[in-house]
Amino acid sequence: MLVAAVGTFIAGFDALVEAADRTCMELDLPGFAQIGQSRYLPERMGWQRFLPHGELVARFQTARLVVCHAGMGIVGEAMRSGVPIILFPRKGATSALHPANDQTPLARRLAARHGLTVCDRPADLPDLASELLNRPERPAYRLASDVPAILADWLGRPSP
Repeated sequence: MLVAAVGTFIAGFDALVEAADRTCMELDLPGFAQIGQSRYLPERMGWQRFLPHGELVARFQTARLVVCHAGMGIVGEAMRSGVPIILFPRKGATSALHPANDQTPLARRLAARHGLTVCDRPADLPDLASELLNRPERPAYRLASDVPAILADWLGRPSP
């Protein structure tokens, strides 16, 4: 199952929802989308606007693939679920109407550090999804933080 999630941004994320829905159609995949305030309503995928945190995490854990925007919270939950992830970053300059900013730099950094996949164009999503779904192994994300060691070093104390 492909699980897509757009988070809570006030304007939703129509491009992500539509690309995920079309990917499920093209690849004949079952799917589910958390669509927030998106205007596009999936035709192939089941969907809800918002989910309780625990339900979203449970859906991630049973997914074969997660497609999500590049927000830290949603990416962290997807990584903790140990499933392949395609980041579909929000794009555009920050403004009063678009306060979410361009997530592409963060998405690229996460991809380089953790082996996530970035989708730059909606038309590329089916091929990227097919490639990840055909890999025999599940990803093993390095989730440990080096922040405690950095702080301990800065404070001149032994690392925890």
